Amino acid sequence: MVVISVSISAKELREFDEVAKKLGFTSRSDAVRSALHKFVSLSKLVEGSEGEGFYLVSLAYEKKKKHQVADIMHKHSEMIKSSLHSHFNDRCVEQIIAIGEYSKLRSFTEELSSLKDVRYSISIV
Repeated sequence: MVVISVSISAKELREFDEVAKKLGFTSRSDAVRSALHKFVSLSKLVEGSEGEGFYLVSLAYEKKKKHQVADIMHKHSEMIKSSLHSHFNDRCVEQIIAIGEYSKLRSFTEELSSLKDVRYSISIV
C-alpha cells in the first residue's frame, strides 16, 4: 500500500476520529480508506450520468457576513428551484434542489464543495 499525508486542523481530526469510532472502525487508516472509496464511487456514479436530472445538495459552512456560497448560487440561479438556509451552532446549512444538465449540475456542486469553509457537502442524484 501507498502511504499518504494529509494536513487538517486538530478539530477536524478530533471530529473524524469520533465519527470513525462511532461507526466501528478500529483504525484511522480503515476509516480513511472507506471514506476515499465512497468518495471515488460517488464521483464515478455522477460522472456517468448524461442528459438532464436533479440534485439535492446539502452543505454546511462557517458563518460569515458574506460568503462565496451565495455568489456561486447566484451564478447558477437558473438551475436552482428551491433552497433552504438555516443555522446550526456556528454554521450555516443549505439545502438546495437544482435541476438541469448533469454537466452543469456537476460544475455547480464541484464549485460549492471546493470552497475552503465548506465543511460538509453531499449531492444526491
